[in-house]
Amino acid sequence: MLESNVGRARGKKILLVSECIASDCGEILNMFGEDYLILTICPEAYHINHIGYKLLSFIKYSDVKHVAVLSVEGSYHCLQLHHLVEDIAKHFAEIETKHYVLVGRKIYEICEEAVRTSRHLLRIEKYLSRSNH
Repeated sequence: MLESNVGRARGKKILLVSECIASDCGEILNMFGEDYLILTICPEAYHINHIGYKLLSFIKYSDVKHVAVLSVEGSYHCLQLHHLVEDIAKHFAEIETKHYVLVGRKIYEICEEAVRTSRHLLRIEKYLSRSNH
């Protein structure tokens, strides 16, 4: 992703993918089709601010209207990619967002509300406390 030219995204949707998925399960990415420019990144190797600046450059310079994220379920590094895309959509760019996680060899769609809620531990704590009673 960081080494890619932002002009490559013109007329496409972006699929931001955890690097380990692309290297281990590349065939899974075929389900997203040719509409997507697939960008791989490892938030364990690169700071999320660098990733965000480059992603916003893709969005603004190539007039991208849709960004999806596919990450490994349970990875606290990869979770940042979901938060990043929602933050960009909320504060910097009018884009449609989609979120997916990989478990085994199966992809699950995650709603935006789940991503937003995952940033707020107290909300989660209160929800879990109510659920346990």
